[in-house]
Amino acid sequence: RTPKRSEGTMKKAIIILLVIVAACFLCANLNYIMSIIDAMQGGALIPLVIACIIMVARHVVQAMSYNEAFGAVGQKTGLWHNIVLIFSLVFINTFCLFSGATGVAFIIDDAHRKGLDIGTSTSGAILSQIGYFAAVFIISIIGFTTMLIAGTFLLTYTTSPIAMNVVFLIGGLLLAGTLLVLVSFFLLGFYKPGWLVKVFRVVENAINKVIGIAKRHLPKNWGKATAQSFINSALVLAHNPKGAIITVFYAAASALLNMACLIAIGVAFGFDNVAALVAAFSVAAIAVILSPTPQGVGVVEAAIAAILTSAGCSLSVATAIALVYRGIMFWIPFCIGAVLLSQSGFFKAKKDTTTEGKRKDIGWIAGTLVIICAAVNLIMPFMPNVAETYSLLTQWINISNVVGGPLLVLTSIVLLVLGVGLVFRF
Repeated sequence: RTPKRSEGTMKKAIIILLVIVAACFLCANLNYIMSIIDAMQGGALIPLVIACIIMVARHVVQAMSYNEAFGAVGQKTGLWHNIVLIFSLVFINTFCLFSGATGVAFIIDDAHRKGLDIGTSTSGAILSQIGYFAAVFIISIIGFTTMLIAGTFLLTYTTSPIAMNVVFLIGGLLLAGTLLVLVSFFLLGFYKPGWLVKVFRVVENAINKVIGIAKRHLPKNWGKATAQSFINSALVLAHNPKGAIITVFYAAASALLNMACLIAIGVAFGFDNVAALVAAFSVAAIAVILSPTPQGVGVVEAAIAAILTSAGCSLSVATAIALVYRGIMFWIPFCIGAVLLSQSGFFKAKKDTTTEGKRKDIGWIAGTLVIICAAVNLIMPFMPNVAETYSLLTQWINISNVVGGPLLVLTSIVLLVLGVGLVFRF
């Protein structure tokens, strides 16, 4: 089994998965999208146009942050290339149950295809994520400070003070912890390189034990090689700290533009309480990270509307602001990402027309469909709201009509095992 052939069949399966899930996602949210269009008609034209311009500027600036991140570790990947990457990530991350879970892997794969070694690709991807999380953390601080200056705290801005306060606190702690872990990779690489090698060897052994079940393993000395790339990147950063600073600066500017978009939309609907809009955006930014729904769909809108309503905005206007903001900052980039994804180069692979290759294609495609069906049916009993978006996937084989309760869970697990068996042709 050659790596190129395995990669080609896997990417074909991913194409099938994305087409099916994207179609179901759009169908499931058709009424929601129409409500956004209806809400837009109630806003002032010029501020809404400005909000759209800010949206484009925000993604360009974020692309500049990614470009600087890879430049800081030795090789810039190009501004236009990163603009395509940023919009593609909006589309790709939508189909992860926990938004962003595939983002880093996609960035690493993209940089690797651009000619960077896997370690440098990982370093650049992690540095770009440091910039992103640092930007969200900065926004959280700004939101917290704004609420204090306004003479009130988060409790005033929500109809569910305890729940929202917990979300804000947990989100802030998770952001701080994530930043600490990511930054520690570079610090250990510079000050204690031997420790970093040991850490990645432990990670390598743990991963090999897990994927060993499927008779797979990481490349030989993967841990040492990856740690060495972090060490080299840390040395580059030590002699070029400006690169890391510029990365975070652009990421922070991107987040501020995101906030400015919400403020512009608020003005479009006649709500000019900037403090409340800043507070709403700060909570929404954390809600996107913590939300189990794709890109926080439903959760973010509810958080924004609740905060604005408690700040004196009418429910109809608050709902319109939340819907239009998500329409401009999520659905428009989502559609752009769907179009630009084909230009990212991710799906380019050498075609395999042999009988063996065709059998592998059938295994990947069939296994992917079975795994999707099993996963959705497995999640439904525990988190029905999370699986609701993907429920159309199971209409063709809805096993909950046949079995239920513990038996449904057991059947779904069996289907997952069988799906993996099809993928690897066991």
